[in-house]
Amino acid sequence: MKHNFGIIGLGKVGSAMLSLLREKGYKISWTVTSKKNMEIVAYETLPETPGNADVILITVPDMHISEVAKQIAERWRDRCKGKVFFHMSGQLSSDALSAIAGLGGEVASLHPIQSIADPSRAKNALLESYFTVEGSKNACATARDILSSITDRIIEIAKEDKTLYHAAAVMASNYVVSIAAHASDMLRTIGIGPGVLIPLLKGTVANIAANEKAALTGPVQRGDWSTVRAHIEAINKSFPDLLDLYKTMGVYTAKLAGRSWPEEFLFQQKVVGIEEISKKVETLRKHGSKIVFTNGCFDILHLGHISYLKKARALGDYLVIGLNSDTSVKRLKGEGRPINNQDARAAVMSALEMIDFVTIFDQDTPYELISAVKPDVLVKGGDWKPDQIVGGDIVKSYGGKVISLAFEDGFSTTSIIEKIKDR
Repeated sequence: MKHNFGIIGLGKVGSAMLSLLREKGYKISWTVTSKKNMEIVAYETLPETPGNADVILITVPDMHISEVAKQIAERWRDRCKGKVFFHMSGQLSSDALSAIAGLGGEVASLHPIQSIADPSRAKNALLESYFTVEGSKNACATARDILSSITDRIIEIAKEDKTLYHAAAVMASNYVVSIAAHASDMLRTIGIGPGVLIPLLKGTVANIAANEKAALTGPVQRGDWSTVRAHIEAINKSFPDLLDLYKTMGVYTAKLAGRSWPEEFLFQQKVVGIEEISKKVETLRKHGSKIVFTNGCFDILHLGHISYLKKARALGDYLVIGLNSDTSVKRLKGEGRPINNQDARAAVMSALEMIDFVTIFDQDTPYELISAVKPDVLVKGGDWKPDQIVGGDIVKSYGGKVISLAFEDGFSTTSIIEKIKDR
């Protein structure tokens, strides 16, 4: 059956579908677009009626799909009945068109499993793609009928599986772009252009197509842990912001290879000296990371600390803790403190997910440490006012922020110690 189409939105996907459908002999009755000089009827806003269009493609951004569906329902009312409506979002299900379905329209989501960045390649990309469809029985049948002249790569999925399907597509496309971009950044530091990775990426895709999981190669697949150790050391030195990414991917790659990721690589050394932390934050800042700093004794860790540290970490990309040494705590808190020595306290702090680095300092205040770290955000808790926070003058001098965060009421190390004594 030769359908007549209406297309709402002519972005990359909408324009590619228009070109593809016309090439296959389908009639495009009208479009809704801001583009000028169209060869077909073009409206700037939704037309009063669907006219002779029996299939309507809604190819607007995801955030506008439901709103467009409501506008269609309000304007067309009973004229929606029997017509077929597709949106082309990967994430949203056919429920996004529920306003139309309630008026008797046949609705479905139709999505090409494809990444379209270049409009000039969009049509060819769609020709090479698989399509997924989910929705009403008649809408799915119409999708198969339409796509039969374009491809036989159409897969019907369940509505409840749409989000997981889209997450898989994002991992296989968007995240690969991100990993390739970071790998390119690493190469640039040694004078190699990113173009050298293209044949490698193409070869990898070809290997996957031919061998699926058996395409895996490299040091993790071989169990060459000395090479992995060297990688970790090099990345930690020059690209510490990418270390977690490398190690996380390593864990899952080892599982794919049927190997165990060595325990020695699982945990990052977070307790560092003042010279090392200065170098690390300098490198991280060059890569665009925002450094947050706070300090304290953290003698007996409690819920107030956890809440405070989470809030502090949310203010930037990396959280550095200045930890008072045992002698510093004793001078500040008196005899009998700390309860836990500095090594124990540092180990506990470094085990917390929201903390990236811990540095022990021996002075009464962290002024020298703040001067060395030069954080983008300096945070202190409790009743400290921003203009009273030690080191605030340093941070403000180069445009950094000084922030005071309130502790959770009812929690303090001193009160915990008193409770224990009372009991």
